[in-house]
Amino acid sequence: MTAEPRHFLILDDEESIRQSIAAYMEDEGYVVFQSASGEEALDIVRNHRIDEAVVDIRLPGMDGNTFMVEARKILPAIKFVVHTGSADYTPPDAVRALGITRKRS
Repeated sequence: MTAEPRHFLILDDEESIRQSIAAYMEDEGYVVFQSASGEEALDIVRNHRIDEAVVDIRLPGMDGNTFMVEARKILPAIKFVVHTGSADYTPPDAVRALGITRKRS
């Protein structure tokens, strides 16, 4: 029996970043969804079973923090990786309550 592929969402307003991450994740066997806005990403979460998401924080409109809080209400098991160019990013309390902490590599 073949395992069902995992579903992965990339939320970033920069297309080149989305494409790069998508190519890698597709090579790893994921079904990949892409979004340039938090609002569009929430529509994807409402209509598809998303297992994991990489989330940019600074976005036009709804920011990544708000997206994560709202997405978890829809899909309680969704997991997030925060991806941001901001070296001083600290998750706000609402995001830390989801289990997301700041880690540097």
